[in-house]
Amino acid sequence: MVHPPSTYNCVAPLFFCILTRMVSHRRFIYLPMVLKGVAIVYGVSFVASLVLAYENITPQSNPYVFPLLTLVAGSVGVALALRVAHNTRVSYLLTIGIGFWLISGTSVLVGAQSVTSWLESSVFGAATVILGRLLLGTGRMTPTLDLSLKGIIHDRNAGLLGHRAGRSIF
Repeated sequence: MVHPPSTYNCVAPLFFCILTRMVSHRRFIYLPMVLKGVAIVYGVSFVASLVLAYENITPQSNPYVFPLLTLVAGSVGVALALRVAHNTRVSYLLTIGIGFWLISGTSVLVGAQSVTSWLESSVFGAATVILGRLLLGTGRMTPTLDLSLKGIIHDRNAGLLGHRAGRSIF
């Protein structure tokens, strides 16, 4: 028996649907993966800062353009880190954001920034991480086809192991 569609279910809550599609489901976050992500974000931000300094774009000369450009550069770094890690979990985003924020705390040790301004920069770091995630779109990360020799050997060995155990590989 076919029931007519309910008017209650015609419109799905948009915000909830976007959030559920933005988060991929992986169990563990490995420390090397987080460190690589933080290094990518910090490296992209550092190179962008060097380019901005070379072009004489500083917070003093361009107080509105400089923060916007550094936000975009950091967000591109977060998007690259997520693409490299094939992970979009909220916990991974948080660890990248916290790691980047802690590494940027070295400016306090050098004396280039005060502790209060470093603590206030957490809002900027959160915006960078959120914008970097949004640059990837709302879909989950799809795994890419592994055509490397390691992937091919792994696929062949998986079939052999299944055959030895008496299971069909089909």
